[in-house]
Order: sequence, then structure tokens, then C-alpha cells
Amino acid sequence: MSIGDDENAPKAELYNRSNALKGKVGLNVQTNAEGQLDPEKVQEADALIKDMCKDCNKNIGEQLASLVRAWASMATLDQGEARTQKAQEVFTFAHDIKDIAALCGYGLAAHFAESLRDYVTEHSFADKNQRIIIQAHIDALVVIQKNNLKDDAGPVAEELKETVKLAISKYQ
Repeated sequence: MSIGDDENAPKAELYNRSNALKGKVGLNVQTNAEGQLDPEKVQEADALIKDMCKDCNKNIGEQLASLVRAWASMATLDQGEARTQKAQEVFTFAHDIKDIAALCGYGLAAHFAESLRDYVTEHSFADKNQRIIIQAHIDALVVIQKNNLKDDAGPVAEELKETVKLAISKYQ
């Protein structure tokens, strides 16, 4: 194959490299069924998730501790680049908690982590009221983790949701 229409142009060689990542998730399986995933890879993934979920509350606690540290640090900073970086950390920890919790069946933690993540995205935390709302989310997550609460229904879940909803409506 030549580049352009010139006969004297250098020849180009094309290489088709395999995508190793696709192989790891079972997408390079040669089957007759289009879109078929390797059943062994699916079982391996399920086993990894099951193993991770055994310590889900502990994992949430570790992420929550990091979130609390990032938030405490951010709350003391004035507007600027350092505060923006800490806000990104708060967002990332909230997002990670949401993902871990949702994957392992901790619906209540996922609910508050997602709400916190979305709130962090929409606000600058420049005023005290916004910080109160963030703290209400974090307090709810701490209660959930310490009491190993999973279900996002029931009296305790509804009370926590109502408390954070009140903080949002009062301080918005």
C-alpha cells in the first residue's frame, strides 16, 4: 500500500495489534454467537465481586475516612486551586463510595454518596450553608457505615433521608 498516488512514495505497513484489555474482560472470545462473553471470565468477575463484597462495610469505612479527611482539609481552605483539588478529592471519594455500596447491596450508603457527589459537582462551598449540607451528607454516611445499614427503606433510612432533606431545604 502506498501513501498518496505517487509511485515513489514510501510504503506503509499496517499492523493489527490485539487489545489485551479486551481479552481480560472476555471480549476476544472466538465463538459463533455475536457479543458472547466467555462464561469463565464472567464467573471470575462474579467471584471477585463476591469476595470484595464480603468486606464491603470495611471498604466503605476506609473510603469514608478518606472523604472525611479531604472534607476537613477543604473546609479550612480559601477559594483557589488547593480548594478546587480538595473538592475533586471529595467528589472522587463520594463517587467511589457510591460505586462500592451499589455493587454490594448497600443501597442507603449509595443513595447518600450519590447525593453528596452530585451536590459537590453543583456547588462551590463558598458559603457556610453549603458546608452544612455537605456535613449532613457525611454525617448520614458515618451513621450508615458504623451501624452497617444496607437497606434504603425502613424507619432508620427514612429518618436519615428526612434529616438530610431538612438540612438541604433549610440551608439551600
